[in-house]
Amino acid sequence: MNFFNKLNGLFTNYLAWIVLAVAALALTMPSSLFWASSYITLFLQIVMFTMGLTMKASDFAAVFKKPWQVLLVFVMQFGFMPFSAFLLAKAFNLPPEIALGLILVGTVPGGTSSNVITYLANGDVPLSITATSISTLLAPIFTPLVFMFYGGEYLNISFWSMFMSIVQVILIPIVLGLVINTLLHKQVQKVEGTLPTLSSVAVLLVLGGTVAINQETLIQTGALVFLVVFLHNLSGYAIGYIVGKSTKATRESTRAMAMETGIQNTGLAASLALQYFTPITALASAAGTIVHTLFGTIYANLCRKKDLRKVKEETFSVEVKSA
Repeated sequence: MNFFNKLNGLFTNYLAWIVLAVAALALTMPSSLFWASSYITLFLQIVMFTMGLTMKASDFAAVFKKPWQVLLVFVMQFGFMPFSAFLLAKAFNLPPEIALGLILVGTVPGGTSSNVITYLANGDVPLSITATSISTLLAPIFTPLVFMFYGGEYLNISFWSMFMSIVQVILIPIVLGLVINTLLHKQVQKVEGTLPTLSSVAVLLVLGGTVAINQETLIQTGALVFLVVFLHNLSGYAIGYIVGKSTKATRESTRAMAMETGIQNTGLAASLALQYFTPITALASAAGTIVHTLFGTIYANLCRKKDLRKVKEETFSVEVKSA
């Protein structure tokens, strides 16, 4: 298990660089990862299955300890983020396929990487995990419902078809993981150390496959797609931070709310885009994986540096007083 512990640490500490490396490989040598585009749904199911295997009752503790904060994150997740995506699509007059992709990114639940990045930012990890779990479990209802509302302007979308797809991709793997963890808990504990690595590799393959299949289009329209995805991501961090501050949440909870709102499950968005639309619709998802991880990590590093500076100032103040 020491080997996997080292791998887990590698993915945690160098996540942004690894994501950039995979994206660069898919852009420069698309044939090396093109095969992964055929298995994106399977890779996402693996991520959700590992999530189910590691879920515990304590993951939902914040629902009872901080119900308002969990509710606020949920409202921002399925209320503000889709609205922000829709406004950006209109403001930049995006082509319908790219606009749908951006709206899809806005309507999916929080990404599992938000938990890791919240941890790196010294944020409230239990709140982040609870918010991710709640939004993910409710995604089969709210993702197609909200997507129909905003994306219906571009084309007709079947609620039940998308509902069933999300159930198959998210809910069934999570429930299966929960059941196995409950029935075979001791056996699961023996392999638990391998799960973060397995999940990270699956997420990277989703990214690589999505970028590889859209390599030419991404090179042509990449600047615009990355810009709108960045602005969408930034709007999530901003609203999460503002709501956290205005409701007098702790510094740690405010960071978790910002991360949880800004970082989306781009893997699910990519899977749905490729299943229901054209590969171009998945462009925003590919850009989102890169942008969310890169700027989330940068934000986390800034938070850690701020905390370190504060500790040094407090230590210096105590030393001066004692002198």
